[in-house]
Amino acid sequence: MNPPSVKRLFSFFLLMTLSASIFASETVKVQLRWLHQFQFAGYYIALEKGYYAEQGLNVELIAGGPHALKPIDDVLSGKVDYAITGSGVVIDRMEGKPVVALAAIMQTSPIVWITLKSSHIRSPHDMAGRKLLIMPPPESAELLTMLESEGIPREKLNIQNTSYRIEDLIDGKADAYDGYISNEPYYLTQKGVDYNIINPRDYGINFYSDVLITSEQKVKNNPEQVSRFINATLQGWEYALKHIDETIQLIHQKYAPQKTLDHLQFEAQTLKKLIMPELVQIGHMNPGRWQFIVDSYRQLNMTAADTDLDGFLFKEHQKTDYTLALKIALASAILLLIAGLVIIKFHKLSLELKKTNRQLEELTVIDQLTQVKNRRGLLEKSAYVLSQARRNGSSCSFLMLDIDNFKRINDNYGHPAGDAALINLAKIISTNRRKHDIVARLGGEEFAILLVDTNLDEAESVAQQILKDIQNSVIQCPNSRTEFSITASIGIALAEGELEIFWHKADQALYHAKSNGRNQISIA
Repeated sequence: MNPPSVKRLFSFFLLMTLSASIFASETVKVQLRWLHQFQFAGYYIALEKGYYAEQGLNVELIAGGPHALKPIDDVLSGKVDYAITGSGVVIDRMEGKPVVALAAIMQTSPIVWITLKSSHIRSPHDMAGRKLLIMPPPESAELLTMLESEGIPREKLNIQNTSYRIEDLIDGKADAYDGYISNEPYYLTQKGVDYNIINPRDYGINFYSDVLITSEQKVKNNPEQVSRFINATLQGWEYALKHIDETIQLIHQKYAPQKTLDHLQFEAQTLKKLIMPELVQIGHMNPGRWQFIVDSYRQLNMTAADTDLDGFLFKEHQKTDYTLALKIALASAILLLIAGLVIIKFHKLSLELKKTNRQLEELTVIDQLTQVKNRRGLLEKSAYVLSQARRNGSSCSFLMLDIDNFKRINDNYGHPAGDAALINLAKIISTNRRKHDIVARLGGEEFAILLVDTNLDEAESVAQQILKDIQNSVIQCPNSRTEFSITASIGIALAEGELEIFWHKADQALYHAKSNGRNQISIA
């Protein structure tokens, strides 16, 4: 047998060295934003399906909670390698903390204000002087931003640190509670408690959430690990959202046995709407949108820093010099062959990007369930419509509608049936509108219509037709043959003066209609 050549020995040694570097397991710690729940499904799947292991990562997921509200400090101190936090992280970056954003899992935030129906707190302006329980900033940044943007002076707000007990809201120890739209509403429904949701998104505050972060030092010292961790995490999220039933079974069995499968299903379906995987690549971050978030914080005096965002968003780094050289060589070799395809692809991507940007802009003014305008869409459009009406000397009327006993629908038939009822009502209202009228879902089971060039008598006729159509409609429960019907109450006011004034009048008329037995019209 011939002795191995030096060349062969070198090749064998090189292969073993590369293999060891590829498959060496690096231990990393990840601080979750809260207790185990579907909110972190992608991380669980990446761990359990071996996506992290395939990238040479031994990942430890650390549950969050009231004791872990400073993920940024934990990352910068080296206590953990990665963490999940809110869009308020950009304030820390602006003020000099060397933190880097890697991916935004949720395109819009699940954090909302929750109030009891009985409190009649239905808008930010109703919150002045009330006891508000809130998580410490930056975790609650979007809630504070909404209040600031509505022009409510900070001195008129009774803000207190949250007790993390939704029971304090139920028992009347607080008037508004900082919660997740994917969590507390389910709990309140199970308790039989009627509630309102005041969503920052309905007031134009549409920020990223569950932002994956690390430190500048980690990016500088180990960019390859950062890239591998991001890729495995996003792979986990993609699988989790495509296999929700399997994922919630895993979470229930291994991570969150205290949550029922029904609760996890509710959370999953709610969060999927905020992640928007069908519309946006999971984890996508738009520099322009981050700049908008920064500008919002500056305008509302939530940060005085004027530094730019350079270095805040993670960019792929070249692994080593030979990797860069190889990429350059390969690119040079095939450049002529793919030039035409690149041009075509670039044109296609440009069109897709424009379409996506238009869709993202629409998302800020359209209610995703019913496809009518949301509160922000109503406010933006009504300003122009009312201005034109005043200029022309014409009358407008404002209607507020509310499904009667909506909670019973959810209790008796489930949340999908409740969604079907909302969609059905939106279609009926839209059928009775003209092209220039504005239909919007204000939140929950409440809708509004701004009828242009319409006096009160004409508005009452429209309302009567809507009630008639509602009474004649039958709604089928999704995935079953069960059918049910609904009724609604309507309050009407002449749209004159400031919007807040006639909005309040219509709201009081709606309350009067409900107090008098429901399924009727009341005129302010």
